Amino acid sequence: MTVADQTMTPAEEASLRHDWKLFTILTFLFGFGFQLYSGPFQNYLRDVLNANEVTLGGLESLREIPGLCAALMAGTLIAFAESRIAAAGLVVGGIGIALSGRTQTFVSLASITVFWSIGFHLWATVQNAITLALAKGKEGGRHLGRMSGVGAVATIGGLGVATALSEIFKRIPATSKHEPYDVFFVIGGVSIVVAGFLCSKLSTHAASGPRQRIVFRREYGLYYILTFLEGCRRQIFSIFASFALIIVYHVPVEKMLILQLVNSILIAFTAPAIGKLVDRIGEKGPLTFYSIGLILVFLGYSTFQNVGALYALFLMDNVLFSFGVGFTVYLHRIVRPGELTPCLAMGTTMNHIAAVTVPIGGALLWKETNNYQYPFWVGVGIACISWGAMRFLPSGPIPAKAAIGSDG
Repeated sequence: MTVADQTMTPAEEASLRHDWKLFTILTFLFGFGFQLYSGPFQNYLRDVLNANEVTLGGLESLREIPGLCAALMAGTLIAFAESRIAAAGLVVGGIGIALSGRTQTFVSLASITVFWSIGFHLWATVQNAITLALAKGKEGGRHLGRMSGVGAVATIGGLGVATALSEIFKRIPATSKHEPYDVFFVIGGVSIVVAGFLCSKLSTHAASGPRQRIVFRREYGLYYILTFLEGCRRQIFSIFASFALIIVYHVPVEKMLILQLVNSILIAFTAPAIGKLVDRIGEKGPLTFYSIGLILVFLGYSTFQNVGALYALFLMDNVLFSFGVGFTVYLHRIVRPGELTPCLAMGTTMNHIAAVTVPIGGALLWKETNNYQYPFWVGVGIACISWGAMRFLPSGPIPAKAAIGSDG
């Protein structure tokens, strides 16, 4: 009998509600802090370190190396509950991000980036597992979408603060090129450290129960393929779309922050609705729509040279990204008891095989062709392959028995 089958006592229900509140707050704090870092980061590379597309690609590849070890890290830390793993990851990530603004060279930035990335990937590996554990096997898609919405609201808050700080620094000359960005990164890092402290206070409701160390089964092959392709897509767009706007079209940090603000408002409204849709009709239809939408977005970036059209495609891609909850819902449908967290960790590893290779490969392609649009043509091909793979997903909503299944 699973946790979802049992009737909880009033004290257990109160404890679960308290955990949901804590998890919602710490998810907000993480999203808020990380946006203060990531929002102006590419402008920081250009303004402070004079980075080009190859520098960016190399840094991103280095940053994603810890993700390759996600399955190994999750297996090594099997004795610890997911909430404890997440708490440690958030503290490490927050400290590293807070220190990022003081780097003087690419080497020092790369070193501190790999350090905080270890913490980030610990958190990212178990975040969805904690959400599904708290959901107790009920409406996993809705809860995943809701937490994505919380992250989007946090992003709005982070962008609002970043925009306000940018306006202040316009009026108050900085003593160095580092100073404005250092303020962004310190505030963001402290916010993430506080999130880690709150995460350590979660109860056993947030734990999925006994789990395997490392799982790599043939029956999960489609999930691993889809996460690998998703890693390719995510890296191409998340890195080169914004960097093209900054380097090729000279979009300043203020406009990039506004663009991300609009994007976050859209996600805050759409992500919860998408999660409910996945629960209601299953993951195949939404993920197929997602793949078709990505083909159109990549085709647009491959051909359009109007900055207004690129803004629209940027927003479209980020809204489509919310459909990605379908990958986790699909895994939850097929996973064996005790294997959700290690499967998510292995999926993160598969995702990051792409994440390590695509950024530097795309950057070299951009440099050799002297055309930022070529990486997006590769993205068109990847999106087409993903579209083809979607036909192997099961149709219809998750049966009641599969929905109840959990790690516990």
